[in-house]
Amino acid sequence: MASARYWDDLAEGDRLNCRPFSLGLAEIMEFASRFDPQLFHIDEEMAAASRFEGIIASSLHTLSSCTRVIVEALDGVQILIGLGILAVELPNAVRPDDILTMDAYWTELRRSVSKPGQGLATVRFTLRNQRGETVLESGFKYMIACRTD
Repeated sequence: MASARYWDDLAEGDRLNCRPFSLGLAEIMEFASRFDPQLFHIDEEMAAASRFEGIIASSLHTLSSCTRVIVEALDGVQILIGLGILAVELPNAVRPDDILTMDAYWTELRRSVSKPGQGLATVRFTLRNQRGETVLESGFKYMIACRTD
């Protein structure tokens, strides 16, 4: 387990070490069946006839997967609570078995005025497929513990 890191340890522009991931066809269809049952996510024949010309991942599934990867990459940062999600941009679809890589970095760091033991920070990220196409851009706002010394 990583050693504890605090708001004080972060710097504007610090990168997170995010692992690549992919979403398989069965996984895409299972998630969408439960949470986003649109035909271009769950029915191969209908998806093939759609503007997407095949199954695509739900944006909710893709964003949830990004959350997982970022949480894994926090490297001991003492998150107290998530405060929000920035606007989500989806310029290209995620297709089954795309290899997705994330560029994520810390920004908008500021210490809380009303709660000096806490700091605010945002992780902004861009997710790209194996062709280098951006498939998702967003960010998460966090409240993070500060050092107590």
